[in-house]
Amino acid sequence: MPDFCAAYGCSNERGIETRARGITFHLFPKTGQIRRQWELALRRDGFVASKRTLLCNEHFRSEDFDRTGQTIRLKAGGNKKHNHL
Repeated sequence: MPDFCAAYGCSNERGIETRARGITFHLFPKTGQIRRQWELALRRDGFVASKRTLLCNEHFRSEDFDRTGQTIRLKAGGNKKHNHL
């Protein structure tokens, strides 16, 4: 099953091509206030994220990521500011 970025107008699909371009995909937080903030930031009427909904790294600031290990992760806690959502 293909995985696409949920941001309106974004055509990034998780796969070999996007990985080669350095694009990473991140699941919505499972519950809570931050999850709701992400849903609202998409500005899509009535949008509710599923457990598999993704956003790509192009919608975050570079400083929102922890790049110290092999896996690029969003930093824990705090309010993420979405880039051009």
